[in-house]
Amino acid sequence: MIEKIVTGSFFTNSYVISNGEDCVIVDPGLGYENAANMIKSKYNVKAILITHGHMDHIDGIKYFDVPVYIHELDKEFLFDSRLSLYCMFNQPSPYKKGELNIITVKDNDEFDLIGYTFRVMHTPGHTKGSVCYSYGNKLLSGDTLFNLSAGRTDFPTGNPKDMRNSLHKIINNFSDNTDVYPGHESKTTIKNERKNNIFLK
Repeated sequence: MIEKIVTGSFFTNSYVISNGEDCVIVDPGLGYENAANMIKSKYNVKAILITHGHMDHIDGIKYFDVPVYIHELDKEFLFDSRLSLYCMFNQPSPYKKGELNIITVKDNDEFDLIGYTFRVMHTPGHTKGSVCYSYGNKLLSGDTLFNLSAGRTDFPTGNPKDMRNSLHKIINNFSDNTDVYPGHESKTTIKNERKNNIFLK
């Protein structure tokens, strides 16, 4: 089962993927304390999957003591307030090197958690280490692919050419019936994006 939780001033989508009593969390963001308490009351949290290292996707890590999966190129975002955008709000990064259990991932990695096999697709553009995670017919697209839109490329390490390549990589590697769960706004499908997303024209 997959549940969406929206938190913080950026209305960031976090996802709780569960199988029985166990779950993994994707992108726990800002204002996550209440959500964290609710999740821990219902599930045994086994891991956190991070699509990219911006503050509104990583801030809620601090409420859990579990492995954190993140692309090797975005690992430094966890500790750098400029890269993670905490500096825009005059805040330091809440994390220090050595205190998190980090598992770095790269393109095409596969790993098994809570009975599901997750696959990593490296999709730079929004950040250099942005990734999408897929399992079954579900794609967690972070801030790369949105419903009829795409992620910004004007933050540190963003790149418009990389974004365009990543969008086409997604469309070319997933079937029409794939459900897409983005980092903001509403769910979509690959079929809908292939047909209607102007960023893919």
